[in-house]
Amino acid sequence: MSGNTVVEDPGIPLVSRGNGKYSKYMEDDNQSSSTTTTTNVMTSKFDNISYRLSRRKQLLRYRTIVVNFEFSFALLGIVLMLIETELFFQGVISKSSVASIVLKSCITLSTVFLLVAVVGYHVTGIQLCMTDNSLEDWRLAVTFPWTYLKILLELCVCIIHPIPGNITISAVDPDGKPKEVSIDAILSILMLLRVYLISKFMVVHSKLLTSTATQSLGALNKVKINSTFVFKALMSSMPGTILIVIMLAILVVNSWAMRTCEAYYHPDPKNSDFFNDMWMIAITFLTVGYGDIYPNSYCGRFVSVATGLMGVGTTALLVAVLAQKLEQSRAEKYVHNFVTRAQLDKERKIAAADTIKYVLQLWRMKKNNENNSRKRIRLHGKLLQAIAAMKEAKNEKASIGETAIGFIEIAKSVNDIVDVSESLQESQSELKMKMTEIDSTIKDLQTKMDAIYTAVVRR
Repeated sequence: MSGNTVVEDPGIPLVSRGNGKYSKYMEDDNQSSSTTTTTNVMTSKFDNISYRLSRRKQLLRYRTIVVNFEFSFALLGIVLMLIETELFFQGVISKSSVASIVLKSCITLSTVFLLVAVVGYHVTGIQLCMTDNSLEDWRLAVTFPWTYLKILLELCVCIIHPIPGNITISAVDPDGKPKEVSIDAILSILMLLRVYLISKFMVVHSKLLTSTATQSLGALNKVKINSTFVFKALMSSMPGTILIVIMLAILVVNSWAMRTCEAYYHPDPKNSDFFNDMWMIAITFLTVGYGDIYPNSYCGRFVSVATGLMGVGTTALLVAVLAQKLEQSRAEKYVHNFVTRAQLDKERKIAAADTIKYVLQLWRMKKNNENNSRKRIRLHGKLLQAIAAMKEAKNEKASIGETAIGFIEIAKSVNDIVDVSESLQESQSELKMKMTEIDSTIKDLQTKMDAIYTAVVRR
């Protein structure tokens, strides 16, 4: 058989084997060939580093534009939904009126554009993965089935919106009465899930997160610069501000959701008032629940349960932030420990002086043969108290020394031990060299002494 033979491994993918990443699996088979030929390996466009950098820059710019479209269409849909809902609550329009149908049609149109933008965002992400890893086929950049599930979940979240017209379903209220209710309330509330796009918008427009240095550090440390990274960074830099913003957003959004549920499914002047619903959400969020007002619909009860869970989670974050803020810094700990040690030294010295004083007084009473047993017992008790105070001050000072040791002190001690061990090793090496020199010198002296002894014997 003449020519080149490619030895194929069944575990190697057969898609685009000639690119830069899989060219190592292509080798020459010169064992069955009488003439030596050169293997012409197909070069890939990703082998050009300048092309990869320019392509990555272009895709990042395109991703920013796509996220801007996503955010704009999502915000437009939410604003139109709020306008249509508030006009319906005020009795200006009805679900079958032309104005309502036009507004809902505009919401549907913005939702279609939003879905297209979501697909474009994920396509851009796959192209970025292909560029970073020098992949020729997009199927190698897709993780099955998680990538498909992620895209499907995001599409399901973004597709939710009030449908044009008045669509009703049969339901039973908490009182057990069957009634026809509209599904617009549920769709309008679930449409607010689009606010997750704010995190995407912050990621692509943050100069710190989109800089080349940040992206390079993230790639080297295998850290993804995404929405989770942004939230953790904001919670580390400004936790108080972020928690206040989260609590206010939960209060306003859930109050509007509660009002929408009550106005649609259980019209009541008391529960349909926005400020009453805000009070209900506040006492539910704080897990107080006075019982003066409560939801009358299943939808409102679901909003109350969600608000309670959000309140528990936010309270846990608030406690963690307060604990972190109230914790002393390293410098403050050093100052506090220094002052405490000085105070304990002073107390120990005073207790030691009292001990000596009471011992001398007892010795003097014994020397003068004073038989005042009450005074002797009192002095003996004071002596025991002074000894106990001296021991307590000593133990507290030792415990302060133990608690003052942190990770930085341990790291410094480890570094000091490493330095000492290295110096000992160097000293040991020098000692070995000197011992070797002394050994050679002794051998030379022994040789010379043998020579001298031989010469003397010959004479």
